[in-house]
Amino acid sequence: MKVPFDTGTELPLHDRVYRYLSNALMQGEFHPGQKLTLRTLADELETSISPIREAISRLAALKAVQVYPKRYILVTPLSAEIYMEIVEVRKLLEGHAAARACTRMTTEDIDNLEIVNQRLLQYAQQGQTRRAMKDNHSFHFAVYRSAGSSVLLENIEQIWLRVGPSVNQLLAEEFARDETALMKGFDHHQKLIQALRVRDMPGALGAITGDISVSTDYLLDGLRRQTDSSSTTLGILNSGYGVV
Repeated sequence: MKVPFDTGTELPLHDRVYRYLSNALMQGEFHPGQKLTLRTLADELETSISPIREAISRLAALKAVQVYPKRYILVTPLSAEIYMEIVEVRKLLEGHAAARACTRMTTEDIDNLEIVNQRLLQYAQQGQTRRAMKDNHSFHFAVYRSAGSSVLLENIEQIWLRVGPSVNQLLAEEFARDETALMKGFDHHQKLIQALRVRDMPGALGAITGDISVSTDYLLDGLRRQTDSSSTTLGILNSGYGVV
């Protein structure tokens, strides 16, 4: 994992571990269906198992991971059906956060946002899709934090915990395969920046929901391909054992 672990003392250790694992999930450092263990995570963070166990319990309650006692921790896979339910909530929450940010972001904040967006595009065009996806997360959450609502931010983070691994993996694949997908997302980011500069709340809301809609089209294609692939594999295995 390459998400920096905050070794400072501002927060209790269990909170720092939870924040680390949350960011790793939202930024796609873990893959959907990946199996983890308490021991490997504790070794990674050079800490005891206790704060890891507490953080994993919190993440399991949010359905970001599934715990199989004495075996492993599974990063929850995302299905197309579940994402279709989630995406409408994403549009409501993230669109509202973008609209609120219009009246709160400073010119310097917006300038910094534009720098992140340009860097995102540069990384993606260079084939550095993992870095591009991390900057995509940074871009979105710079806006959402600026909305000035801890409740709104908390709910958006909970959704990203569930969708982050799949969104980052599948969109990175699409960016690498099809630059059109990349440019469509980049264009919506640019529209959002323009709306923020002129304090256009409806424009900011529309830019975010448009960005989510574009990514949803590509994401659903990837999720359905995964489902088809799994079904084919299962069918082959079943036929080998004479299962009908």
